[in-house]
Amino acid sequence: MENPVPDRQIKQKVIDRMGRCGVCHHTFVPDDVHVVSRKPAMWTMVVECDECHARSFVAAVLEDGDPREAKEALQDLTRSEVTGEDAIGVLGRDDDGFDPTPPLPVVTTDDVIDAHEFLRDFDGDFAALFAKG
Repeated sequence: MENPVPDRQIKQKVIDRMGRCGVCHHTFVPDDVHVVSRKPAMWTMVVECDECHARSFVAAVLEDGDPREAKEALQDLTRSEVTGEDAIGVLGRDDDGFDPTPPLPVVTTDDVIDAHEFLRDFDGDFAALFAKG
């Protein structure tokens, strides 16, 4: 069964509610909203700021949808983001192929040692640190 609510309409409602990015205050546009999963009574989405790439997870409950199911879907999506699990396996992929969990670089032992050595000698003067560049 085809969903009677157009994507653009749902995305517009989401950005009307959210307004701006909570991190950099960028004004959201419909292209910042990526549909992760569509079910007849609920859509899950990721709103990604085009400026700072901060992400927010949203569930839109339609018609007689169950708010508890939406809450569980958001918890699954959030958990997959934190743990690096594949959210696509849990919720699906949207029509334009947006993947809400891009691969992150692996932190190596050398990365940890480099950070340790930097912090061991760092005096806390960020102004001087950034002036060096």
